[in-house]
Amino acid sequence: MSLLFFLLFLLLPVLSVSESCEVNMRRLKGFLLYIKKLRPASDCEMKINSVTQEKITVPSDRITWLTFKDCFPEDVQVIARRVIACSHLEDCPKGPFSLAMPTLPHCFPAPLSSVTWNLQPPLYGSMELRSTTVPIRQSLPGQLCNDSIIIKVAEDDGSSVGHFCPQGAIEKLELHTNTSVTISSTEGKALRMSSQPLLAASFKGEISERYIFTVSLKKDTPVLLGTPGWPVGMKSYATVSWIVSVPPKMEAHLMFANLKQPKCGDRHTYIQVQRFGSLEEDYSRREDEEADSEITVSERFYLNMSNCMPETGEFSVITKITLQRSQKLLLTVILSVVAVMVVIFAVVLAVVCVVFSRKNKQQLSHQVSIYNPNGTSFLPGHSGFPTPEYDESHVYASIEDTLVYTHLLRKGVEIGIYGDHDPYPSFTGPPDTQRPPISKDAKPDNQKVNVYQSFQNGPPVPSRPASHTKSMIENELYQGEKENTADLSPNTLLGPRKEPEGGN
Repeated sequence: MSLLFFLLFLLLPVLSVSESCEVNMRRLKGFLLYIKKLRPASDCEMKINSVTQEKITVPSDRITWLTFKDCFPEDVQVIARRVIACSHLEDCPKGPFSLAMPTLPHCFPAPLSSVTWNLQPPLYGSMELRSTTVPIRQSLPGQLCNDSIIIKVAEDDGSSVGHFCPQGAIEKLELHTNTSVTISSTEGKALRMSSQPLLAASFKGEISERYIFTVSLKKDTPVLLGTPGWPVGMKSYATVSWIVSVPPKMEAHLMFANLKQPKCGDRHTYIQVQRFGSLEEDYSRREDEEADSEITVSERFYLNMSNCMPETGEFSVITKITLQRSQKLLLTVILSVVAVMVVIFAVVLAVVCVVFSRKNKQQLSHQVSIYNPNGTSFLPGHSGFPTPEYDESHVYASIEDTLVYTHLLRKGVEIGIYGDHDPYPSFTGPPDTQRPPISKDAKPDNQKVNVYQSFQNGPPVPSRPASHTKSMIENELYQGEKENTADLSPNTLLGPRKEPEGGN
């Protein structure tokens, strides 16, 4: 036991931590270091140039000796700060410069807790903060920063503009005021050293608004935009503008949540939405007007807000923006499909009409009237003349009465009533459509018997009904048959009844 105490007594000087550091601030590019003892009751002892202090400020542009004895990471806080200012715009640094974190000497007992840049533009100038690796987002209810790094942007009087972190949609911030940018760790954790800076700053000319945010929306990623200083209201007469880019074939759906309106003593609060290149506003409301909770905007647009001089209350709002497919695009697609269907229908209809027209013309071109002496009329088509299967020559449309009783005449010849020859020889002359040939020397007195001649000057034949004609023919035939059977000799000739000469 005594041996154990003896060994501990020998090891006490070794267990006490004492570190001496040489800090060359010229390598830290204008930064100042602030070292603070967090726990007064701890055994941590800090010295600068052999002088013990609980708060140490390491000046820039010189070499300083620091000593840390019995100091652990939880006992010490290290902060880096840098001031970048210019009185005239032409004297300011040209182009953007990175907001990169400094590298501490290895002899420091604790890493950096935070790094702050104080940016002081000229009187009529502004500051621009642009993301270098990925866009940033504002820490708001619904999209809190869970990263180990948080970016705090504030004005020179300490009023907060907002807390931001990586992986968002805000690409750029512009501020018409002195600005401080602080990068720190969350929940007291050690600040991780990043090989690439998160932001780049540049001095710009005067801007029309107090704050301008440039936002680029992405598909399937809702974005929350809070008024500067949220949850605290905006400053009196302060103005802010968000420039929002919408992807092609998409439109932005805006919903105003957590809207707080003050009672204005001077001027009014405004919420305005206006598309790029448009002279008309898509949306505009004041504090004394009923505001729509949701609107939809297509294309790139401005979201502008301004505060009044409040008597009571404050002006603050969170705007939630989500992307959805453009209704105009859907309407265009539907109209295009309908137009294509109409065109296809018109083409098909035209083809059908042409086919039917050609078919009708072909049928009409073959419908030629053909004379058939047998009394059958037909319209030949592509199939030619009727085949026996479809031949209807045996079907009569009308039958002459003389043909009906021809068998009676032939029967009379067979029994000897009529002469040895037929008084009506078959006519071999031209058809009835032509006149029979007449000799030039022939005269009416020398006309031959049984020769048909046309009576050009004769009286017109009276028109009689078909039934009357039929009854006359039947009476004459039947009566003549009876008389001839009884009185006429076989040599008697039956011929046509001659009309009296003179035609009258």
